[in-house]
Amino acid sequence: MKTYSIRFTPEAARLLSTLHPDNKKLIKAALQDLKENPYLGNELQEELVNYRSLKPKRYRVIYSVDDESRIVDILYVGHRRDVYENFRLLLHKMTE
Repeated sequence: MKTYSIRFTPEAARLLSTLHPDNKKLIKAALQDLKENPYLGNELQEELVNYRSLKPKRYRVIYSVDDESRIVDILYVGHRRDVYENFRLLLHKMTE
């Protein structure tokens, strides 16, 4: 089975770079699993219906999958307490 490529948005890359090194390792290990199976994460609901969420411990990685190009786009990374709210705000700003 062919693996998928991982591609970061500038915002996701910035957020990942601000995390503690141990948390970065945790998330990067989870992303390696996504390369093999991009549907590991849960489907999101309501206004985030086209996105998925991977849950490495207390962090969330919000992403989308492009099967045609075999790319997993990492859109947002953050702590579970506020990641969905912050991602909704980001999407709202982008559509204004």
